Amino acid sequence: MPTNNYDILVQLHEKALNKALAMVFYNEYIKLEGFYHLSDKLPDSVKSFTSFKYKISLSKEPFVDFRGQDTLFLRFAALLKFTVLSGLELNFNMDFYVISKICFDINTKKIYYNIQGAEIVKIEAQSYYNIGKEFINKLNFIIKEILNEYFKNQVKEIEIPIAINGLKLPMMPQGDVYSLPISNFDVKIIDNQVLTVGISFFNKKGSLLNVKNNTNNKDCYIAIDNQAAYNILDFWWSNTTYDKKQEFGETIEIGFATPLAKGVDSATRLISLGFIQTETDYENLMLNYDGQISLNNKPQVNIKENNLVEVLNLEFTADVSANVYTDVKKHIALDTSSFISDNITPWQDDIDIANINKNKSLVKVKNKFTLQINNAEGKLKINDKNNLAIKITKADFKLLFNKKGTTFSDNTWNKIMEFLKDKVLEKIPEIVISPSLILADLNIFGFSLNLSELNLTTTDKDLVLSTNVNINELVSDKVAVPNYIGNKATKVIHMFHCKGVRDIDTKNRVGYYVMYEALSENYSPCKNCLSSYNIK
Repeated sequence: MPTNNYDILVQLHEKALNKALAMVFYNEYIKLEGFYHLSDKLPDSVKSFTSFKYKISLSKEPFVDFRGQDTLFLRFAALLKFTVLSGLELNFNMDFYVISKICFDINTKKIYYNIQGAEIVKIEAQSYYNIGKEFINKLNFIIKEILNEYFKNQVKEIEIPIAINGLKLPMMPQGDVYSLPISNFDVKIIDNQVLTVGISFFNKKGSLLNVKNNTNNKDCYIAIDNQAAYNILDFWWSNTTYDKKQEFGETIEIGFATPLAKGVDSATRLISLGFIQTETDYENLMLNYDGQISLNNKPQVNIKENNLVEVLNLEFTADVSANVYTDVKKHIALDTSSFISDNITPWQDDIDIANINKNKSLVKVKNKFTLQINNAEGKLKINDKNNLAIKITKADFKLLFNKKGTTFSDNTWNKIMEFLKDKVLEKIPEIVISPSLILADLNIFGFSLNLSELNLTTTDKDLVLSTNVNINELVSDKVAVPNYIGNKATKVIHMFHCKGVRDIDTKNRVGYYVMYEALSENYSPCKNCLSSYNIK
């Protein structure tokens, strides 16, 4: 079965993991700076010759290299800068990897890389000084010590924030008792390509033995057992602080309503024996409506094929009010020829008496309905908190307001009632059946994410979600590369190939296509690559 008998099975393709690591890189989450002392036993007079300042900054985003069923290498490319002898600067390119285990924290309900240690692959000198092999070997030893100290004591783990991050249900009280329990979880890397996590909540079940790669080259695959979804709904309904209410209100212009204006004008003319003539225009016909919809009891839901959900015993209260009002323009005139046609009277027979212009309420209704529907229909959706939720789409009910005294035709009245019914149906609160699955936080390391090519399929046994995950700020666009790179911190502008660009923190880099724009914004030209540029 798609879940391998777990409540939820999640598979993350290495593409998704590398996107998450790109966020780590561009956020400058990993950055090493400090001092290294070759020996603490030397006299103070020589310590300046045996101590140096170091700075290691990543030059490229790290990437995942899977090894075995639970081990992987996180590979890094970095720039290494040494400052020795009270000012001598040495620069190196360095490649290294961090050995990691994939873990799941049952308390925080998050998957992460657990750092085991670091190994240097290559160090190359950028400096013009003659650096011997023996020095490079010693440098390897020192840098390995620095890296292991950093990754084992400062950055012990790197979170994977894309999926099952916290397993949160919306609008729940704080405390472990209101978090989904976890009875079983397993983590495994398959095909040297896909990270797989199986989780069961209420019963200890499931096995990753013989699990298959189901991602089909998508970033993320999630399968949920239908019975688990029903159990999650029971847990959520019993514990959430959400009162299952939703308010709504709006004022809109309606074009389908036609008041009985002509009938009123004809009656006036008959009563006055034809001497009083009125003409009435209705403009800016508006509908103002508001209300509150409350789910009274937990309905029974049955997940079907094609993302449809049968909803039984749906009971809700709809407290709805509506007001139709308009600008009324009335012209009153004295017709001295009465019913004699104006075409055959030799005098000016219409004398203006009054012009009336006012805003008038044509109908104002309010009622509270408690509606019980034996059989309704819903569709599965991913809500704004990234939970799977059921949205009610079809339900057979009527809103009965008193029509007495209105100036609308039956056809227009029925259209208004149908419009209000659609709004009530639209605002029935959604029914949550899963924790947050993907993008648990919409802002991760300062980046926003979205789903693309999302596909949701259901059967009467399980539901499967597959999708790609995009980082909005890192989506590739084929654009020209700017010739100039500015440092927002120092306000210095460089040619894009200048060595000084390597020292600019990623978050402080800004590109310019036109040199003058940077200089006019108070950037100073780099003394090495742009020494001849200046503006006064």
